[in-house]
Amino acid sequence: MNFLEIFKGTISTLKSNKLRTILTMLGIIIGIASVITMWSIGVGGRENVLGDLKKIGYGKFTVSIDYKSEKFKYKDYFSNATLNLLKESGKFKNIAIGIEERFRTKKGNIRKFSYADISTADFEKISPVEILVGRNFLPFEYEKNERVITLDNSSAKKLFGSEKKAIGEILEISRFRTNQTYNYKIIGVFRSPYEAFDKLFADEDMPVILRMPYKTYNQTFNSNLETFDSIIIEAKDPNKLAESMNEAKRILEFYKNTNEVYITRAISNDIESFDKILSTLSIFITLAASISLFVGGIGVMNIMLVTVVERTKEIGIRKALGAKNRDILKQFLFESVILTLLGGLIGIVLGFILGLLAGKIVGIKPVFSIFSIILSMSISVIVGVVFGVSPARKAAKLNPIDALRTE
Repeated sequence: MNFLEIFKGTISTLKSNKLRTILTMLGIIIGIASVITMWSIGVGGRENVLGDLKKIGYGKFTVSIDYKSEKFKYKDYFSNATLNLLKESGKFKNIAIGIEERFRTKKGNIRKFSYADISTADFEKISPVEILVGRNFLPFEYEKNERVITLDNSSAKKLFGSEKKAIGEILEISRFRTNQTYNYKIIGVFRSPYEAFDKLFADEDMPVILRMPYKTYNQTFNSNLETFDSIIIEAKDPNKLAESMNEAKRILEFYKNTNEVYITRAISNDIESFDKILSTLSIFITLAASISLFVGGIGVMNIMLVTVVERTKEIGIRKALGAKNRDILKQFLFESVILTLLGGLIGIVLGFILGLLAGKIVGIKPVFSIFSIILSMSISVIVGVVFGVSPARKAAKLNPIDALRTE
């Protein structure tokens, strides 16, 4: 039998048992649709989350103290004089204090961990935020001990119900291991760089993200020391980031008359690590969804075994008329592949629809790729072959005389 005859025979057989064909394909349809949906939302969510973060980290790096170094001395701390030295070198686009602090925040009975960027006018140039409601810090608020903060929009909604309601409200802030609490007034709400991540996972335990002027931080939480252990620098040319990092380290070591005390780190390195975590999570979710494909494959094998029993006499007649074992094997294997392939095509279409719907619900633009479509179709064919081999071999090995005796 040639390929065309086998194909026609397969289609005819499947059409004669429409309900059984549809029910058999159902497991494959659900499996492929699940894989496509999860893949598109996973990749879309990852790109959505990392998009803003990559913009924030592009061409920027930090210089910090290596506390493990035996050569470290108090004089190696940074100060405003250090920042001015780097600015006067003319080697960098922007330089600012790079302090990140962890606090405890409280609003009524709600207590949350928080991460704070300690802000200066220069820091806002390096790491600007989009103010959604209210305003950013004014120049005098950087110079005086004004207890004001800006808050991310995700936290504003969770703590106050909406961004607008957060403006003018008081947030209680305290440092870990201390009982002293300070009241800070919210003057602005900015778009959180983790907004897409929060939408994707709907995590109620996400920390509060806030910004606080350096002056008030220094006087309230840093004993007014005027020293700090980290600075953030923006390179003039992002493509020459490594050169800028080496230049900053060289200037600081020369000025402080030391070496092996400072660590430089590209902010993009942290984003790449986060990217790996999200990619792994996306793959894991997709693999979990693909379990339904295995269940669908078992369903295909079960139906094909039943089909062999039902068509035993037909197999006997065909063998008596000269059909060889390989012809019978091809036909039943082909039927199995056609079943899973049709199920795969319908599953891909359904996956696209479900992906778009899920994207609208969670606020993420799904990403559909040619790779995921090819992968889905390949899986469909593999499932058809793997789970169709056993029934096809059983049919091919039937004795024609015994088969003809079957009622």
